[in-house]
Amino acid sequence: MLSHWFAESEIRPGVTIQLNQTWTVLEACTEHISQYSKDQGSPGHPPASDATIRLICEQTDGNIKSHIRIYKQIPAAGTEAEPAAVRAKQAKPCEPDELIALRALTNKRSSFTPRLLDSKNTTQGDSGFVPGGFLVYVAWEVVAGEQLGTEGGDEDCGFWRMEKDRREIVREHFKNNFLQLSKWGYMPLGGRLSNLVWDGESSTLFIVGFYMATTNMKKKKWSPAVWFAWGLAKCPRPPGPDWDGSTSDWEW
Repeated sequence: MLSHWFAESEIRPGVTIQLNQTWTVLEACTEHISQYSKDQGSPGHPPASDATIRLICEQTDGNIKSHIRIYKQIPAAGTEAEPAAVRAKQAKPCEPDELIALRALTNKRSSFTPRLLDSKNTTQGDSGFVPGGFLVYVAWEVVAGEQLGTEGGDEDCGFWRMEKDRREIVREHFKNNFLQLSKWGYMPLGGRLSNLVWDGESSTLFIVGFYMATTNMKKKKWSPAVWFAWGLAKCPRPPGPDWDGSTSDWEW
């Protein structure tokens, strides 16, 4: 794929990425760009701009597949053509929420979230877009199973094509997993069916997609409204402040 901020030598199939282990790129997937102007944020402290890209990789000395996301600091909008010395003044460290969440959940031996397989936090060289700016790699496992939704919508997705009794099983797994994640304090932001992967062989419901994550979530009490929020139930009206808790007109 063509990229604005990543060279072919970084992301094309066959390229190797050296972290604690060596990984070979199989495919480049989604790229996200968050670029701010130098005037945004508090005076003198603009937010760091970055570009990220997700790759599908394979361990070079094994058959373990992983996702690897690269986080690269990029210049503030309007400063791309400034001399390297000017761009270098924007350099900041970064530890992505995704890395924080996956590391913590792996250390807690979570059985329903992807394991962190590898990582590296380094800086760009003198020829980088932001010399001294952050360059972070996060590698996590590819979990088994079927993704239950897509980012494009949940109407005709894996979950709603399941038999009704299977959907009920998935909901109960989700409730247990959601409460455990809430207790630990980590959760994907804006979670939907696309954040859920069901492995029927092991009867495991994985919660994935920690790119945008809450890392200090306060423990929550359970409400059926969470099923609706994640796309696991349908109702005529979104549950609001005056909702009486009834789910009699919901679609399950």
